[in-house]
Amino acid sequence: MPPSTETKHNELVERVRSRGDFLDSWFLSKATEVIVDRFAPLTRLVVFILQLTIVAPCCADLTPQEVAVVAASGNRESEGLAKYYLRMRGIPAEHLCMVVMPQEEVCPRPVWEAKIRPAIRQWLAEHDPQRKLKCLVTVWGVPLKISPAAPTASSIRYVNFLAAERDHRQQLLAEVVTAFDRLAPSGDAGKTPATTAPTSNSDQRAADERTKNSATGDAAAPTDPKTESGFAELQKRLEAALQRAQQRVAALPEGDERLRLQTQVQQLATAAGGINVLLPALNQRLTTGDANKEQIKSEFDVLRGRLMAQLDDRAVLEQMPLSMERDALILAIIERAQGLLGSVQWLDQELQTAKRNETGASFDSELSLVLWQDDYQLLRWQPNYLRPGYANSQLPVFFPTLMVARIDAPTLRLAKGLIDTAIEVEQKGLRGNVYIDARGLAKVEQAPPAVGSYEDYDHSLLVTARGIESQTDLKVVLENTPKLFQAGECPHAALYCGWYSLAKYVDAFDWVPGAVAYHLASAEAATLRDPKSEVWCKKMLEDGVCATIGPVYEPYLAAFPRPDEFFAVLLRGDRTLVECYYLTQPFNSWMMTLIGDPLYRPFKYRAAVASGASSPPSAAPTKPAAPPAPAVTNPQPASK
Repeated sequence: MPPSTETKHNELVERVRSRGDFLDSWFLSKATEVIVDRFAPLTRLVVFILQLTIVAPCCADLTPQEVAVVAASGNRESEGLAKYYLRMRGIPAEHLCMVVMPQEEVCPRPVWEAKIRPAIRQWLAEHDPQRKLKCLVTVWGVPLKISPAAPTASSIRYVNFLAAERDHRQQLLAEVVTAFDRLAPSGDAGKTPATTAPTSNSDQRAADERTKNSATGDAAAPTDPKTESGFAELQKRLEAALQRAQQRVAALPEGDERLRLQTQVQQLATAAGGINVLLPALNQRLTTGDANKEQIKSEFDVLRGRLMAQLDDRAVLEQMPLSMERDALILAIIERAQGLLGSVQWLDQELQTAKRNETGASFDSELSLVLWQDDYQLLRWQPNYLRPGYANSQLPVFFPTLMVARIDAPTLRLAKGLIDTAIEVEQKGLRGNVYIDARGLAKVEQAPPAVGSYEDYDHSLLVTARGIESQTDLKVVLENTPKLFQAGECPHAALYCGWYSLAKYVDAFDWVPGAVAYHLASAEAATLRDPKSEVWCKKMLEDGVCATIGPVYEPYLAAFPRPDEFFAVLLRGDRTLVECYYLTQPFNSWMMTLIGDPLYRPFKYRAAVASGASSPPSAAPTKPAAPPAPAVTNPQPASK
């Protein structure tokens, strides 16, 4: 005898619930392993001011003895520039690693993996067995970026895992639609049957056939549920089935039967849509004067708190490198918050990411992980374990990361000038104007926008402008409209950060020697050699900038060092340029590159003033600390 409708319903609910319970328990056991740095109760502006004005008690300043230079073997210009840098910065002569390199700006991934990476690892093993080196410097002649990798057995297995997870959840979702149809078959909405199950075997088979057709599509209009269009059709059927079930509940008189059916509908709706389905329904009951208002409010508050915690946990996990284990944890969270619908949608996004094969990287970012084991995931990024949030973790010990900066430019003369200018300027201190180009997407006083969003980075630019203005005597000019700074509007430019002009440098600046600047847009370091290119990094170096940051491919906005973090540490003056970069950039094995002398300290005089030492005559005095400002109550492409 076929199982009853209620038996099938209970089996389905138990399958979803037991799966969720397992994932919940696994998540709780794993979540404590995730490390993240965040400034929870503090506003960004307060954090900026604290970072800028407080000198670290133990200043781990990078020394020349901790630096080595990587140059292209057989390239006279590359070797000559490397030796010049060693001599000018007092770096030991033996700290020169010569490796055979491709002559192009792009290094094929197989060449990096089979030749260059092993050669650098061997050199480090022979010349730095105690691992005292902290920084590698790439110079003229070393490729700028590494091409994407061909699919591997590991990446194919990962894609298969995502596809299988998606198919499984979509099948569960189709079963939820079928269960809804059993509760209220098409054409029966609003009726008040005596029982929720068919009264005979023939009726049961007929109902099963109707719901089978409803869940999988009929012969006249077949749809494949594994495709996007099939999923969209399934969503429509789910919505229609839910409405029929709700109408049927509303048509029943008060009593046990209505309560039982209402409970079944809620269970199925929660399986499909998670907490996101329950919260609006509870909120509606609160506003309609339900008799159990206090109980409903308590339940509403608990669910809302749980949802917020789940969103926080998901944000933490999504900063971790892609892996099957990471994705299983994220799916456990999404199923609770957004149900099967949300998990299928998220898996579709992840599959698109995997199929885009985002395994390319800047040469320098991949070089940061040269001491890692060979089998780390290349799809997207790896965490930067040099960020402060990992300071009390053993992750930096087991995943040793090197800082890497590049002394390079469109011409050899300009590349050499980066060294000379940095040494000259840091003796007297960098002075000039600060130009911040926001887009009018946020306000300093507003609640912090979603992390990694366009509004979030615009907010970061506003915080940077406000913080520098209140804590230094540097003149700050803020452009807070979609319009960019135009020609002649930025004289005596010492610092700049802004957006948005994709691969089209706007020459609005008269750069002072030693200027530090970067532009938030995609692939602005895609080339330093192409004479026709107008990407910002290349053009700013040609125009006189001494240090800049940019991506070689599409980095997504969250890959950029946040302006409020980077400039706060830079202006404090107690860290070198490369340390400021690695303290604030989120990812390695990714798209970003730092161009400039890694030992450059343009605001060294500010550290001397803050520590009480006498400042050089040319150093600008710092303002007294201002009172704190009032409390300020997913990845986006950088190419919007």
